[in-house]
Amino acid sequence: MGNEALGRGIVEAGVTLAASYPGTPASEILAAVVSFAKETGAEVYAEWSVNEKVAFEVALANSMCGRRSAVSMKQVGLNVASDPFMRAAYLGVKGGLVVIAADDPGPHSSQTEQDSRFFAMFAKVPVLDPSSPREAKDMVAQALELSERFELPVMVRPTTRVCHARQNVPCGAPWRLDRPAKFHKDPRRWCATPLFVLELHRELNEKLDKIAAAPEFSPHLTAGDGSHPGTCIIASGVAGAHTADWLEELGLLGRVDFFQVAMPYPLNRDFINTVQTRYDKILVIEETYPVIELQLADARVQGRTSGLVPRAGELTPDVIRPVLETFLELPPR
Repeated sequence: MGNEALGRGIVEAGVTLAASYPGTPASEILAAVVSFAKETGAEVYAEWSVNEKVAFEVALANSMCGRRSAVSMKQVGLNVASDPFMRAAYLGVKGGLVVIAADDPGPHSSQTEQDSRFFAMFAKVPVLDPSSPREAKDMVAQALELSERFELPVMVRPTTRVCHARQNVPCGAPWRLDRPAKFHKDPRRWCATPLFVLELHRELNEKLDKIAAAPEFSPHLTAGDGSHPGTCIIASGVAGAHTADWLEELGLLGRVDFFQVAMPYPLNRDFINTVQTRYDKILVIEETYPVIELQLADARVQGRTSGLVPRAGELTPDVIRPVLETFLELPPR
């Protein structure tokens, strides 16, 4: 299951502390961490915390001491953890910190349909958007590597259809990172007062600019054959997987330019420039808020803002098909 894949990714990536507060669709992640740690002999401290804020702070403290950490929760749990989440973007981390916020478009078992990618953009925290259980597992390691490279927390945002889907996922041996916990006192950073926060904010913006320029997180292009010039489709997460399936079934995969976005925030700068200069007709398919649309900042974009993509509810295959038919001017079926 997707949540088990995330748990396995946490164990394999050398995380030494995992904390969580239970809530569907994220509940099984911590249980999987415990199970796989026992199976592999990995040394992981796992904790059901009293709430999401405490879980985040426990994981953050471990990361401040140079060790890899993971915290998982559902999307409304991120509201509870919002105070340290926002602050951690400024202060940063030493050991990698992956924040798994499981969203619930639909919703199936939640009070809201809120989009954690939007929260990540608000907090200025990079976010990865998996489209399958295997991709979710791989993104845990990618997030931790990115977190350590830029000393930032990094979010992985699966949705219910990723968390509860099942897929064959290859398993590897856990990384054994020999890192003793050590906290280096730095009041200007860890206890930053407003004077120092201003400089930390400037540094955070510089980090995000560098991440947005990194080619490894540029959206993946399945190029068209020129039969649909000036037209592109952009999608992310499980909605991207559904879109690719429909394009293949309709005989259009490889005929129209199709971009799958792995990092919706910060969106790759070269990609934004490419879309704005190369295409006249642009469709964005994403759950649940127009995060990619907002960063493209282009009136030609069709999607949730234009109303072509429904502004509420899950983007199931049955919802996506008529959107593609309308956008590509295909006969409905």
